[in-house]
Formats: sequence, structure tokens, C-alpha cells
Amino acid sequence: MQAINTIILKPEWVFDGVGVTSKKNTIVAVRASKIVYVGSEGGFDVPKDANYVDLMGKTVLPGLVDSHVHLALGTYGTYLEVMRDSDGVQLATGVVNAKEMLHAGITTVKDCGARNQVGFDLRNAWKLGLIEGPRILVCGRPLCTTRGHFYFCNDNECNGPWEIRKRVRQMVGEGADFIKLMASGGGTPGTANSRPSFEEEELIAAVQEAAKFGKSVTAHCEAYECVGRAARAGVTTLAHLGFINPDGTRGFDEQAIQTIVQKGLYIDPTLQTASSQRDALRKKTTLTSQEKAALEASEYKIKMKQENVSKMFKMGVKFSAGSDGWGLGKCTRLVRTLELMVEAGVPCSETIISATKNGAESIRMGHLFGTISQGKEADIIAVEGDPTREISALRSPNMVMQAGRIIQIHRTMTQST
Repeated sequence: MQAINTIILKPEWVFDGVGVTSKKNTIVAVRASKIVYVGSEGGFDVPKDANYVDLMGKTVLPGLVDSHVHLALGTYGTYLEVMRDSDGVQLATGVVNAKEMLHAGITTVKDCGARNQVGFDLRNAWKLGLIEGPRILVCGRPLCTTRGHFYFCNDNECNGPWEIRKRVRQMVGEGADFIKLMASGGGTPGTANSRPSFEEEELIAAVQEAAKFGKSVTAHCEAYECVGRAARAGVTTLAHLGFINPDGTRGFDEQAIQTIVQKGLYIDPTLQTASSQRDALRKKTTLTSQEKAALEASEYKIKMKQENVSKMFKMGVKFSAGSDGWGLGKCTRLVRTLELMVEAGVPCSETIISATKNGAESIRMGHLFGTISQGKEADIIAVEGDPTREISALRSPNMVMQAGRIIQIHRTMTQST
């Protein structure tokens, strides 16, 4: 049997995700897939055959967790085009996106919805070692009302508490890692993001049924009214929180947020949505009338969501950051969400925790990963400088380690025995 060497990471700083400050004069020892030591070099009996990785000038931190992505939701374009893509094309898209995400330092993802069996197939292919990618956790098909948002995923519509319980049992039986609910409309043609879908009693039924199987629940919440319903129902993670009123304006439900804080629920604000369009339009010197309208809409959306994130942070909300990335080559935008959170007033350290520790805990897997702690999976990245001072440092990881295996390492870094 081949001996398993210990890997010693020697960075400038370690941000372990447990606290909010980086530590100097700290090494991280990895053996097989686990972290076996975090502390001063003198406190660990380093084996003679250990492999050292010199990371001076760099910060080591937990691999990033994207709490909201759609790895295999079509290639390009609108929802109508997504609905026309075959399952095979969508699966192939997921394979490409998964590899790109891992090399961007994202070591775990929550896939929040795919069509038919595509999400399960993608995850199972990863588990079998057939594809390269992050740890993939799937909901399978999101549950929706009749012709609701994502109905095109098929065999996922339900109405009334008992139908919802049946669907939850079905998804668990098919192998879902968590349950996803479409608590309001969204981009699917025929639905409206300003209109709630499930009634509160339906959301309660889903949460109760999922709890029987030890599963967390994530809810798509764009409409103002559905946020309060999901909060009172005890949904584990509320995504988007657009607070969209029937007239299309955006507000803020302070009472709902207080309920979320009291119950210890998580919020995934998906701040980066619309930012790629906004950032591109901002760079143009002349705009058409249609482009001006699009820029105005995206500016309003991001401004209101950032203001609400600032309010929620001050109220003590636990964020679990996600990108809501979907489409070919568009699933590596988690750091853009983090940058916009920092712009909104969330400290860099707390923002990093939202994409590491909180991401793991929101899916009830904090005991396995999410922090650099002894006994946990060695999902670790290294970046230039200190991301607790400059969040954009996360954009270009120098090293990515997944379960103790170095996936990529910058050529200027040294690795020696």
C-alpha cells in the first residue's frame, strides 16, 4: 500500500472561518482528505516525508461555498431557450461549469434546480469521479405550484399541504440533499416575481416534512409577501429577498427579518444578479433607449438590494452567500456577490464567513467542511494578500485544494518534500 504523505501549508496568514481575524505564524497540516493540525509549526510533529507548500505572502482560507447556483440550467439566453435545450446539452453544460467553479476556488455548491434527472446525474457523476468539480449538493427539481416558476423541470408541481408533503418525500426518495421551493414567481414565462405562490400553510408542510428526513429547505422569495410567509414557516434559507411589491417597486419587511433573526434562519441575497448587465452597460459611451431602460432597472434593483442587505446585517442576519449563476460559463460569479455585499457595508471577514462557514452550516454540513479546523475535510484555497482587507483577492486563487488533493497551484509557488 502506498504511504500517504502529510502536506504542510505555510502561508502568511490563515483565515480559518471560525473567527473574524486572520492569524500569522500558523501552519495547516493535511493528511489524506482531512485537516490534522492548525497552529504554530512548533506544536506539530512534522513527519520527515512531509510535503511543504510555501505560501508566503498569501492567505489560506476555507474553500468557498456557493449556496445558490444552477450548474445545468441551459447554455445561453432566456428561459425560453433554456426550456428548448435537451437534457444532454444541459448535463454537458453542468460538467463545464463544475470544472470552472472548482478552479475558481469554489469547492462546494448547492445546485438549486435542474430539469428531470440532470441535477442528480451531475452530482452522481462527480461522486463517481467521472467529472471534476466542487462537492455538488442538489435539490433535484424545485417544487412549484401548477405552472409556477420552474415548472419546466417536470414532475414537480404541487398544490396544498398534502401534495407538497408527497413531493418532498418523492425528492428525498430520489436522492435530494435539500428541498427547494419556489415561494414566488420568477423569470419563467407566465409567472410574476411580484406575486407569491405557495400559501404559508404549504410552506410549513414542506419544512415539517423535510425535517423528518433531516433535510434543510431553501425558498426562492422575490415577492414582498412571500418573505414573511417563508420566515414564519421556518424555511432554512431564504433566497433573493427582492421584497417586490405588486406595482414592481421594492420595499423592506422589518418584521419578517426580525423573525428570521429570532429563528436563526439564513438569507442568501444573490446580489450579483443583474450586475453583469449593469457593469457592461456602464462601460458603454452611448446607449440606446432600450439599453438606458435596462441600465436604470438594474441600477435600481442592485441599489435597493444593497440597502436591504445593509439593514439586514445591522439587524443580525446570518448570510449564506450565493451567486444564482446559470448558463454556460456564468457560474463563477460568487465573488461578485461578495464584492457587492462589502459595498453594502458587510465587513470583508463576515462576507467570507457567509461563503464558507455559514454556507456549510445552512445545509447542515458544518461538521464536515466550511472552516479550517482539525478533523474537517481539507477544502482549502490560497489567495494573494489578505482578503479580509480586500475582498477582490478571492478572484484569483493561487492554490485550490479539495479533500486534501491539490487541484491547481500557481507556477511561482514552491512545493517540496
